[in-house]
Parts: sequence; structure tokens; C-alpha cells
Amino acid sequence: MKKLNPKKTHEHDVKNKSNDYVIRILNSPLEVNADAWNALLATQSQNGTLNPFMRHEYLAALHGSGSATPETGWTPRFVTLWLGGTLAAACALYLKDHSYGEYVFDWAWANAYQQHGLHYYPKAVVAVPFTPVPGARLLARNAAERLLLVKALLAWCEEEKLSSLHLLFAGEADVAACEEAGLMLRHTVQFHWTNIAPTLAASRAALPPGGAVPPGGG
Repeated sequence: MKKLNPKKTHEHDVKNKSNDYVIRILNSPLEVNADAWNALLATQSQNGTLNPFMRHEYLAALHGSGSATPETGWTPRFVTLWLGGTLAAACALYLKDHSYGEYVFDWAWANAYQQHGLHYYPKAVVAVPFTPVPGARLLARNAAERLLLVKALLAWCEEEKLSSLHLLFAGEADVAACEEAGLMLRHTVQFHWTNIAPTLAASRAALPPGGAVPPGGG
């Protein structure tokens, strides 16, 4: 298993036509400007709703509480894309030396790497720790800058010689950017429970005789 060595924040230029973007890799969510992050998140509405688990306060709380830290196997490397002094795109990336807390199971891949004498860990994971809630993971002002962010992620992972890059419970715009960048998609099944009645009594009344739930009714 590779040792995760702490690294200083670093940056490099990303050329895109006449614009010069700068990628900054930050070692803590606390190094990210909260207002800039949340302002970017506010533009990511899906079906009129925003994912509260991508708010800076939530990610910072996971770090500050000791839940998602290098000591627990979640080493933050927040990737930010800047144009001038403006945050254009960003994502919460973690280097993982295990696969716990992701709600996606890749143990077979890790075993396959080990059987062939290869290192699967550390791997790069773009996700909200311990939170299997679908939504935006690649925050960006537009599709072009989201694609730039994905390409920067791939280049950084190659530079760090990581085994793989994983984007978990991504939103539709994230999936489109990943497909355009040539990433493989993995489809899984997630079960959702919908509360069809506000109270237990109302819920019982809504059930058919015998208490069986009809298809699509649960």
C-alpha cells in the first residue's frame, strides 16, 4: 500500500483558447473560500432543488469533526479551477486508502489489483463522504468549464500515478462531462423509499386490503 504523504497546495496553468485557467489543489475544505464555493453550488440546481450535502459548511464539518480526514482514510484534495480571481469550477476529491464509507463496492477490483501485484490504493474519489445522495459533484459555471475540470482531474491523477478516478452518485451534467472526457460509466441500482402519507394512520389507510403494497406503491 502506498503511503499518503502530505503535499503543499500547488497549481498549474490550463490553456483554453484565449483564456488562461489555473488549477489549484487544496489540502483541506477549510482552504476553500466558503462564499465562492456556495455561490458556485447555487448555480447547480437540478429540478429546482440543491444538494445541501455539497455545501461548504457540510464538507467542512466532516473535516472539522474528524470524520473525513487523513486519519480516517479520507485525504482531501479539493480541486479548484480559477479564471483570474473567480472560481469557475471545483470538486471535493479525496485520496482513499480503503473503500469504506462510499456505498459503492469495488472490493473485487482491489483484489484483482492485489492478485496481479499492483497497487489499487490510494485511489481518487470525487464524492461526499458517507453520503450516497445523488447530485452535482463537479461544480461549474458551464459545460465547457466542467469538462476542463474533468480533464484536469485526469491529468492530476496520471501525474500522481493513481490507479483510478471515481465519481460517485454524480448528477446528469457530471455524467455528460465524464462521457465526453472518455470515462467509463458504471450503472448500479439504488432503492428509494417515498413517504406516501404524512402519518402512520394515513399510511395504513392507503394500503390495500391485506396490507400488500402494489407495484410502484412503495
